[in-house]
Amino acid sequence: MPTHPYLYADDLNEVLKKKHASGTYKRLVLYIEACESGSIFEGLLPEDIDIYATTAANAIEGSYPTYCPGQPAQYAPPPEYSTCLGDLYSIAWMEDSDKHNLQTETLHQQYELVKGITFADSEGSHVMQYGDIHISSDNLFKYLGTNPTNENFSFVDEKYLWQSSKPSNQRDADLIHFWHKFHKAPEGSAHKNIAQKQVLEVMSHRMHIDNSVQLIGKLLFGIEKGPETLNKVRPVGSVLVDDWGCLKNMVKTFETHCGSLSQYGMKHMRSFANICNAGIKNEQMAEASGQACVSIPTNPWSSLQRGFSA
Repeated sequence: MPTHPYLYADDLNEVLKKKHASGTYKRLVLYIEACESGSIFEGLLPEDIDIYATTAANAIEGSYPTYCPGQPAQYAPPPEYSTCLGDLYSIAWMEDSDKHNLQTETLHQQYELVKGITFADSEGSHVMQYGDIHISSDNLFKYLGTNPTNENFSFVDEKYLWQSSKPSNQRDADLIHFWHKFHKAPEGSAHKNIAQKQVLEVMSHRMHIDNSVQLIGKLLFGIEKGPETLNKVRPVGSVLVDDWGCLKNMVKTFETHCGSLSQYGMKHMRSFANICNAGIKNEQMAEASGQACVSIPTNPWSSLQRGFSA
C-alpha cells in the first residue's frame, strides 16, 4: 500500500529532540498552520529544549482559510482565482511581521495580537503556544525577516492590520474551490459539467469517509457507545494517543479497506487515536473496516494512488 505523507506528532517531536541533542540550533521558533495543530505539541514538546512553538488552533478544533472566493470584496481574491489564498492564522502573523518593527516587537506581543485576530467575535480558532515560553520575550528580529533599519519601512498601528470577515473551516477549502468553479462556469458548457462532477465527487468522498468512520465506531463499541468513544477528548495537556505505532497502523488499515482519508479525512485522526486508547487490536479494526467498506469508491479523492499534503 502506498504511504501517504501524513506527518505524525511523535515523529516530528523526536526529530526536534535529536536536533537539540546534536546542538544544531541555539533557539528555535515554529509556526504551525493546520487543523487540530495543537495536538502536534500537546503533552509532547518538552519545555527544556529551547523551542518555542505557536499553532493555528488547539488540539480539538479546525483552522480557517481566508482571502477566499465569495468573501466580501476587500477579502476576496482576484476573479481569476478560485481558491483561498491564505489561512487566517498564517496571514495574521505574516502581515503583522510586515507591518511592525521586528527589532522592537516580541514574539509574545505578536502571539497576543495574532490570537485576537484569529479568534474574534466568537469565530475562528484558538492560537496556542508550547515549549519554552520564556523565548517569547525575544524580539522577532532574532528569528525572521530582514533588518528593518536598512529598509524603507513605514510601521503602522495594529488597528490597521487585516481584519477577518466570517471565516470558513479549513476542511472546506477544497469544497469552496470546486463550488466557485461550478458557480462561475457558463451554463450548459463543458466546464460547468466538469465542475459539477468535481463538486459531487468531493461531497461523495466526504460522506463516504464520515459514514465509514461512524459505522466502524458502532461495530467496535456498539450503537450507543460508538460516537461517544470516537469523539472523546482527553484533558488539556494530555497526549493524543498512548501508542503512536497503533495510530499509524489503524490509519493504514482503514485506508486499505476504505480508501484514502485525504486532507478532509484527517479530521478523524482523533477517532483512530481513541480506538487505540480503547485497546482495540489491529485485527479487530481490519474486520470492522472490511464490514464498513465493501469496496473503495472510484472517485479520485479516495484513490490510494493519489498523494495529499498533510
